[in-house]
Formats: sequence, structure tokens, C-alpha cells
Amino acid sequence: MNYGAAKRARELKTRYLLLKNWYGKERAKVEMTAHSPQPVAASEVIQELCSGLADPEIGRFTELQAHWKKIVGPGPAGTLANPAGLTDGILLLEVRHSALIRELAPSLDLLLSRVNAHFGSEVCREIRLIPAGGARRR
Repeated sequence: MNYGAAKRARELKTRYLLLKNWYGKERAKVEMTAHSPQPVAASEVIQELCSGLADPEIGRFTELQAHWKKIVGPGPAGTLANPAGLTDGILLLEVRHSALIRELAPSLDLLLSRVNAHFGSEVCREIRLIPAGGARRR
């Protein structure tokens, strides 16, 4: 138990003893509820504790993977390249064969604008095409 929690426990015990002397044992328990913090949903506590853990880029990358074909629209990019990572504004797109890198290179500017349009900001500043398995080697 840390210092703050121990101090709070002592304060509550002191308050309970005062209320017990004033109201009696049974009524003191009821009165203690007025001096206790209100309940909080567990989901709120978990969200607050975990909010600093996740990197915002991870959330964006997860959304990017889920909506990839919708973001890039019709065309070969949605089927030939898949998002493999998003780090420091650089989106890695994995292609099945290295020959596809040369095929998709001219459309990178269009893909970049569509990705940034979907997120409403400059989430991605560069797109790099890598052969399949290249993201795992990094």
C-alpha cells in the first residue's frame, strides 16, 4: 500500500470512529457512505489507466488495416499491397512480389493523399513499398 492510500485509510478510520461515537455503530456505517467516493465504472478506470500506454499510431494503423480497401478505392493498390506498419509517419506497404514495387511506385502520391484524407490530417508523410516479409525483418 502506498503512502497516499495508507493516509486515506487512516482518515476514513478516524471519521468512522467519530461517526460511531456520535450516531452509534449501525448509523455510522450508513453515514460513512456519504463520506466515501462515488462509484466509477470499471471501463472508465481502465481507459484512464491505459490511455497513456497505446501509441496513437497503433490505433491509426489498426484502422488503416481494417479499412484499407475502402481507403485506397478501386484499383490494383488495394489488392496488390497491404499495410505492414506505420512508424514515425512512414507507412510500409507490403507487396507479394518485388516486381510489384515498380508497378505501384507511380501511384504512391495518390495513395498518400487518400490515406491522409481518410484520417483528416497529416498522419502519413511517406509510403514505402517492401517485398512480402520485409516488415518482419525490420
